[in-house]
Parts: sequence; C-alpha cells; structure tokens
Amino acid sequence: MGNKIKIGYLIGSSEVGGTEKMVLELAKNLDRKIFDFVFFTLKGEGKFTQKIRQENFKIYVLNLKKNPFSLINLLLYLKREKLDILHSFLFVANIIGRIYGKILRIKFIISSQRSTEPWRKWYHWLLERFTKNFVNLIISNSYSAKEILIRKAKISRKKIKVIPNGIKIPEKKEFLKNKDFFVIGTVGNLRKAKGHIYLIESSKIVLEKIKNVKFYIVGEGELKDLILNKIKKENLENYFVLTGFVDNIYEYLKTFDIFVLPSLWEGCPVSLLEAMGYGLPCVATNVGDVPYIIENGKDGFIVKKEDCKEMAEKIIYLIENEDVRKQFSEKAQEKIRKYFNLEEMIHSYSSIYLKGIKD
Repeated sequence: MGNKIKIGYLIGSSEVGGTEKMVLELAKNLDRKIFDFVFFTLKGEGKFTQKIRQENFKIYVLNLKKNPFSLINLLLYLKREKLDILHSFLFVANIIGRIYGKILRIKFIISSQRSTEPWRKWYHWLLERFTKNFVNLIISNSYSAKEILIRKAKISRKKIKVIPNGIKIPEKKEFLKNKDFFVIGTVGNLRKAKGHIYLIESSKIVLEKIKNVKFYIVGEGELKDLILNKIKKENLENYFVLTGFVDNIYEYLKTFDIFVLPSLWEGCPVSLLEAMGYGLPCVATNVGDVPYIIENGKDGFIVKKEDCKEMAEKIIYLIENEDVRKQFSEKAQEKIRKYFNLEEMIHSYSSIYLKGIKD
C-alpha cells in the first residue's frame, strides 16, 4: 500500500456540474498526508479536466465514445497505478469501475449514486444488478436515490451509505441588488434534467403581473440552442440572460434576488445548497432530496415539477413579500451551515476510506 492510501477517482464526464464540483472538493480537502489521488476521466477534454490539472492532480484522459478501445488502456492505467481504493462516479464509470476493480483485485471499490436518474432503461438496471456484488460500498448523495437503488437494483440497504453534498460558504457575502428590477436566477448545466423550459413558461405568468423582472440562466450545455429558441419564440429576449459557464458561481448569486430550481430530477442539488447557503430565498421542485433540504414555507418553497403556474405564483409571492424573503434567507443559511457543510462531508468520506482499507 505504501505510505499513503492511493485513491483513483473514475468519472464519466469532462465538464463541470454538481458531481464534478464535489469530486474536486473531496480531493482538494482530504488530508494529503494520508491520501494520494489520481483521476481517470472517460469523455475527453473539457472544463473539468482543465480544473483537475490546475489543482496539479495526476490525470488520465480517455474518450470512450471516440475510441472504445481505450477501455483496454484504462485497464492498463488502473493496473499501473496500484490503487488501494477505486471510487467511481456516474453510471458508465460505476459499471466499468466495478468490473475492472474486481479484475485487478483492488482492495476497496466504491460506486457513487448522484441522482434518481429516471432516464435509465431496463438494461441499465440489469447491469446494476449484475455488477452489484463486485462493489464494496455505494455512496449516495441522497436518500431518494438510495431508495431507488434498493427497489430497482435489489441492492442491500446495508451496502448503501448516504452522504449529502456539503459546501463551503464564502466568509464574505455581498449582494449587488438592482433597484430597477428583480433578478430571478437559476444555475445548472443546460440539459433536460434541469427543467429550464419550465422556468421560461413560468416567466410568462410572472411577467403578466410584474414587468420589472429579469431571469438569469447560468450554465452551459447541449440544450443551449433549444432554450434560446424557446426564449425567442415567446418574445422574451428582453427578460432573459444566458451567461454560459461561470467559474465562480457566487459572482452571480450575489446579484440574484430569488433562486429557482426547476429540475425534473435531482439527487442532492449543489446549486440549491449554494443558493441557500448564500442566503437567497429559493423556489425548488419536489424532486430528489429537495424535500429533505427545504422545509416548505419555512426556509423556501417547494413546488410540483412541471407545474409552471405554481412556480410562478411562488416567485410572485416572494417578490411581493420582503419579510418572507428575509425569513427564508436567514433560515436557509442556518440550515446549510448546520447540515450541509463541506467539513462534515469531508470527515464522512475520510472515515469511510480509512475504514475500508482497514477491514
């Protein structure tokens, strides 16, 4: 094993989203005197691989889509690194990690469940069941995803540990509010799961009643053109701003008055934790662990997914009620600090890694 415990992070993505943020935070904050890290990514170069290099971590970049034969290279790289722990993230990487971990007899193999993933077909669940005995532990960031694994993949409850995402809240907070209009913002990669189309639909209802509103969509992704076309079709160009990818999300959160999470599915959404931790009043759909994070009506509003009318009503209510915005802000910050802090998350992962090597 050597002096340090060597952990391999295997992840099936190259861009930056909630999962990628958490993986980087893990590697940056775990004790470097105890742990050593090497990354293996499966989707080629992107902003995530750039960030890994910026932090001076060792990385192997593969692109399975362009070159399926790089699976052979991956096996060789994993063998070369002589890992003590192989920890995988996202579905494809989980399956590969379990099989390769078993072949290479890696001491402790961990898979991660990051969302409820309703997109999965029957064969995805079959693969999950087939490989479940190859893994020592599955870490889920949400209770909702854990229950789905138990039900659909028939995985033992004892084999799944829930560790919610944790964030580091900036010490210094400033709000740059525009007196001319309210800013309603959302953060997330531009893909189906994030439900941006429903925010656009909701905005039409909001704007019928309140005109001095602007909507910010922060993120980049495959649905950018579809979202832009929808905004244009509804004649909302004057009310929407698409920022593209943003490195420091707090530069935009400080300009928001209200945060909206219109997602269709989630696990433990990092963007919601960041917004609440920063003190923004939030409206979020009832997906994933949102009902665990928000206590409806006390520190935020929960609305039914795809219900544009209810979403709009809650946004309007918050715009018109400053005292409720203030209450949500204070209660949300308090909750995130207490239950979703980075230090707690790091401690939980560190304990699991150390225990896994000893057992």
